Amino acid sequence: MTRALVVTLPERGHFHPLLGPAEVLTRRGLEVAWTSSVDIAGDLQRAGAGRVLVPEGAPPPATHLRGEALARLLRNPAALRGWIRKLLVEGTTRAVDPMRAVMRAFRPDVVAIDTMAYEGAIAAELEGIPWVGWATSLNPVVPPSFDSELLRTLHALDAERHALFASHGLRARFRVSDVLSPRGTAVFTTAALVGEAREAGIELVGPSLGGRRSGERVEPGFGAGRPLVYVSFGSQAWHQPRRFEVLAAAAARLDVALVMAMGDLAEAWAQRSPGDPRLRCVRHAAQLDVLRRAALLVTHGGANSVMEALAAGVPVLVAPL
Repeated sequence: MTRALVVTLPERGHFHPLLGPAEVLTRRGLEVAWTSSVDIAGDLQRAGAGRVLVPEGAPPPATHLRGEALARLLRNPAALRGWIRKLLVEGTTRAVDPMRAVMRAFRPDVVAIDTMAYEGAIAAELEGIPWVGWATSLNPVVPPSFDSELLRTLHALDAERHALFASHGLRARFRVSDVLSPRGTAVFTTAALVGEAREAGIELVGPSLGGRRSGERVEPGFGAGRPLVYVSFGSQAWHQPRRFEVLAAAAARLDVALVMAMGDLAEAWAQRSPGDPRLRCVRHAAQLDVLRRAALLVTHGGANSVMEALAAGVPVLVAPL
């Protein structure tokens, strides 16, 4: 039986869109396993990933840089640059050898990596295994003319990123934070949104809507008779208390039903309005389920949330962080 190994980053926004393609491979008769440089076996299995291989010494998910701490980091350009460097360069250096050991143990015929999981690309090349990229953002289709603080940060890391691959005798191509596979990189979008792919090897494959996923479901009768507005600022940068305040006040004036995915803010918010038939506060929503009923999505502009909403025919209000 052909074996495929999926290498993901340890966040819902990264592994949720990979569930659909992995599910298709399984239906086609491949044996699929998952891995990450962080031990997220429980999260992956709850989301329906199936077999999970944890590299030796893999740490648990970090708790020190989430919620309010991450929101502060995003407002500090210098600190953000340091964090991105640590994630993409220093973290990759430590993760390559454990990832190679996973590949030697599982012996996959092909590896599919989240395009920010550089260790997956390096390990696969060193083990002589073909690998492809599954992009969880729109980075591979960002036009060269675009400019932003984030893009400048990634360009400034180019020398270190190329040196990292060169230290293993490898060459790499990057787009923003993503490493591109010489065998092809799938981007979960369409030409209707981003225009045609600008270079060979980048495939626009449409939204990824499969997989069981994880998250809290909202009861079917919630908000009956009212338009349902769904609010999510992603699985990492959800600490946006002022935004939630403004949205809740607006929803009350408009008499709409409001579902807000709020991370650790959810419990305290729910206690403020117990039994409110127009408000549901959840840590993480079962997003595809909510979008099937929503009249509007309010989002920071995460690529997968935008594509999932458009696929469901839901208008999108984008408020970048």
